[in-house]
Amino acid sequence: MSTITPFSALRPAPGKVSKVATHSVERYTKEEIEYQLADNPFSFLHVINPESDNWHAAQTEAHLHSVRNKLAEFVNKQIFVRDEEPCFYVYRQIKNGRHHLGIMGLASVDDYKKGLIKIHEQTLAHREEKLKEYLDICEFNAEPVCLTYPHNAGLNNIMQAKTKEAPIYDYVVDGISHSVWIVNKPKEIEAIQQHFKNIPAIYIADGHHRAASSARLAEKRKTANPNHTGKEAYNFFTAALFADDELTIFSYNRIVHTLNGHTPDSFLDELKKKFPLSVYDEKSANHPESNAIFIYIGKNWHTIHIDKVKNHPEDAVNNLDVSILSNHILSPILDIKDLRNDKRISFLPGIKTKEEIENTVNSGKAVAAFCLYPVSFDELISVANSGKEMPPKSTWIEPKLESGLLIYSFA
Repeated sequence: MSTITPFSALRPAPGKVSKVATHSVERYTKEEIEYQLADNPFSFLHVINPESDNWHAAQTEAHLHSVRNKLAEFVNKQIFVRDEEPCFYVYRQIKNGRHHLGIMGLASVDDYKKGLIKIHEQTLAHREEKLKEYLDICEFNAEPVCLTYPHNAGLNNIMQAKTKEAPIYDYVVDGISHSVWIVNKPKEIEAIQQHFKNIPAIYIADGHHRAASSARLAEKRKTANPNHTGKEAYNFFTAALFADDELTIFSYNRIVHTLNGHTPDSFLDELKKKFPLSVYDEKSANHPESNAIFIYIGKNWHTIHIDKVKNHPEDAVNNLDVSILSNHILSPILDIKDLRNDKRISFLPGIKTKEEIENTVNSGKAVAAFCLYPVSFDELISVANSGKEMPPKSTWIEPKLESGLLIYSFA
């Protein structure tokens, strides 16, 4: 039983949304941010990065106060407006022909702590703490946690009906279409909440650190508040909820910057001691049951057949392709054991093309690339239900949500 709550969003004023909402700041280069700040006075980047002369500055208390003040300035200038009554918001994103339809609302920190909102990925304590400090001073969520749940016909019917109405936003930026419909009728709000109450558990698809930092903040403020009731604004965080069939899960490929003393040929010889190897066959590579990892090394693609080690389906984590790569290749042969901190390994989302992967290796930026099949939704759920976590950077999930589109301010 999940508690999903409507909220009064701070959102871009009519006619300004395409100028205001941005990608997450981590998805921009320094040059792109500088261009946006110089060219677009409405960009939300002015709020989250107000010290433009100190790009990606170390987080300081003064900097966080400037973020909070900049948001207040945008509100005073009516770049942002606030809905008068709590609402749900139906959100649709279309990218490269893929449609993603979901509901934006608030999720409960208590649900997260009780395990009703399930995780599948480990988080870093220092990053949780850093995000908690951000929330504590800035007092707003600008990017929702992406949650997922098994397809629910009732919720789908409500969303589909909404898309027949006029949206409050409908715009395209960078080839990606965004549409938002407001849900403010009491009967519709009650119906959405009831459907979520009938769902036993929901799952974090993307945003584990954002959820964990909200839980840290709630604990801090609860401790400091002798009159805590559980209804305070700090007990909730923004969530974008998509059914499992509305998400697209891509692989998260690995590129390595070392062969641990091996030449490309001797490394392939080591792999042959553990797995059957063959020349890459594009036809079989597109078959989802091929049980293979693909490696690009020495300007050639090879297929690593992993069937013989995928014999423990009851082990939700170690049977994953990403785990097999780590446990049988990266750790024992390349001595790469700490995927979070080892500088000899990097990650490329599965949206990158084969040519982009080849160029990364051919340019000398890496010595080899490992390409994996995406984790399935069933595998993600199996890991989450087992109480375990996947290796870091196991999934790249879309849609990626915009920053500054629907803000939850608990100031």
